[in-house]
Amino acid sequence: MKGKSLLLFACMLSISCVAVAQKKKKKSQQVLPTITGLSIPGTAFLYPIQEEVTVKFDYKQMNAPLPKFNILNYQNKNTTDNVLKSDGNLVLIMFNPTCEHCEDETKLLIENIFMFKKSKILMVAAPGQTPNLGYFDKNVHYSQYPSTITVSIDSAQLIEKIFTYKTLPQINIYDGKSMRLVKTFEGLTPLDSLRSYIQ
Repeated sequence: MKGKSLLLFACMLSISCVAVAQKKKKKSQQVLPTITGLSIPGTAFLYPIQEEVTVKFDYKQMNAPLPKFNILNYQNKNTTDNVLKSDGNLVLIMFNPTCEHCEDETKLLIENIFMFKKSKILMVAAPGQTPNLGYFDKNVHYSQYPSTITVSIDSAQLIEKIFTYKTLPQINIYDGKSMRLVKTFEGLTPLDSLRSYIQ
């Protein structure tokens, strides 16, 4: 009788270990959702990364890390590393595709795209702005520079975390290696102010 109890206990323990291992495996295999509504090169959706965060950040403060998220391009490919990893700074712009100042700022950056040898530009619009991206591309032609400019729709609540809600566009500069906030500009920003952050 004692042997059967011990055997039963060992079986239960084994089943519990397998169940825990399978649960961890499922958690680590994040499946990115399929996107619809985008067909413009250089366009993407941002998706949150589920992570256990023990430290709370005010992502709007200088030296704060960029919140983690995945970037899924218009072809449903994960392009997070291609967009974020570089030897230059990341120029992250919160914008509205129908905002005249946002359009002017983007045209200014595109006119000076030759300066972006290492730096990348990630533009983030609010959810619901997908229909306006075609209009925006028609006016600024960002799709001609998909290796430097990525225009995205925020499904990762990034805007909520880093936007100061003062004016558009808001430009956050992140160090390309540490992905920490170096500088924030609000509103239409002249090239002279941005020049020292572009590599």
